[in-house]
Amino acid sequence: MSEPDRLAEFERRVAALERRNRVLTGIVALIAIAATSVAAVRSEAAASLTLRELVIVDARGTPRVRIAAPLPDPIMLGKRFKRGDAVSGILIHDAEGNERGGYVTGDESRDAALTLDEINRAAVHIGVSERGEAHVTLGNGQGSFAALGVVPGGGFLRLERDGQPAAILPPPDAGGGR
Repeated sequence: MSEPDRLAEFERRVAALERRNRVLTGIVALIAIAATSVAAVRSEAAASLTLRELVIVDARGTPRVRIAAPLPDPIMLGKRFKRGDAVSGILIHDAEGNERGGYVTGDESRDAALTLDEINRAAVHIGVSERGEAHVTLGNGQGSFAALGVVPGGGFLRLERDGQPAAILPPPDAGGGR
């Protein structure tokens, strides 16, 4: 076997061993969590598992589900972006590691939101505040969106097309609008 062939075979074997090592590391982590959980259930003193963060990864090691308090800032297209306010909860990620939605609560505001995200923006947002506001917003990322909600003064519906108001119910001067 030639030297380049031996080097290629060696590289192939190292890559295969690295894949096996990642799989085995994941299995060991799951066994450790399961063993801890079983021990906690069997122990009368420890009936729960307390963590600051739990990350579920896929076969390549990419985080796909993250439960944390607080959650880290989002990663989009390999770059970390600043999140508006600190939040805690559950995030889901795509195969490239981009944040694609979740259920979060604000660490300061006590607001809560459920989102389904496109890359770099929330496409579906269901939110509530601690002040009696609730809304559902759908957007296409190109300047068009629909928002339906209620605030202490009443309900509202707002539609925008290409960044321009298309409908506002009730009109802002009628009270209860947004």
